[in-house]
Amino acid sequence: MYDLNDSGFDAASGGNTVIFNGGVAGLVNDVKMSVYKKKPDDKENAPDYKITFTDDNGGECSTSYWYVTKDTQYSTVDEQVKKQGKSMKHIIHAVYGADHQIGFKANNPKELLDQAMKYIKDGLASAGKFRVFATYGTVNAPKQYIQPRSWVPFVESMSVDVSQTRLKLAVTIDAMDRIVKDEVEVATAKADELLEGDDW
Repeated sequence: MYDLNDSGFDAASGGNTVIFNGGVAGLVNDVKMSVYKKKPDDKENAPDYKITFTDDNGGECSTSYWYVTKDTQYSTVDEQVKKQGKSMKHIIHAVYGADHQIGFKANNPKELLDQAMKYIKDGLASAGKFRVFATYGTVNAPKQYIQPRSWVPFVESMSVDVSQTRLKLAVTIDAMDRIVKDEVEVATAKADELLEGDDW
């Protein structure tokens, strides 16, 4: 049974949602990092891991990671593992320091992701805060929501002096403005036409 009086049908007010860095892309300072591992009761297609970045106001954005199990139409297993590995290595160096020698080796892609995430989580206990470069995706694949940059470098320790930061805008790659979809207005207009045309 469906009851439209139920609060599940209420429109989202957005009043309680805190947007990461107020929705402003670019450098974000004093960010906390955390690791989330998929739980048995999560949705089937949920990421196996998420690295979540939380700003001083409690706004969050995250990067998702799935186990690499097969080739996709875009890349082979090896290409996917290489991309994922670059991201893991980058985060580990942000947590432990640029010269840190990583203390594990993996036999397969699943083990690589599991071990890297545990290594990151263990290091976060004493790592302090971070600086993140946030974007709205890339120029070729813009996103509606703010997120960590999808390519390296995207994070560094706050111990890195901002004058030495590697987190710099790549004008031809980084999308810095939120895309606004026109489809909502079109869909509403079409719905209104249908309602007006219906014979009630």
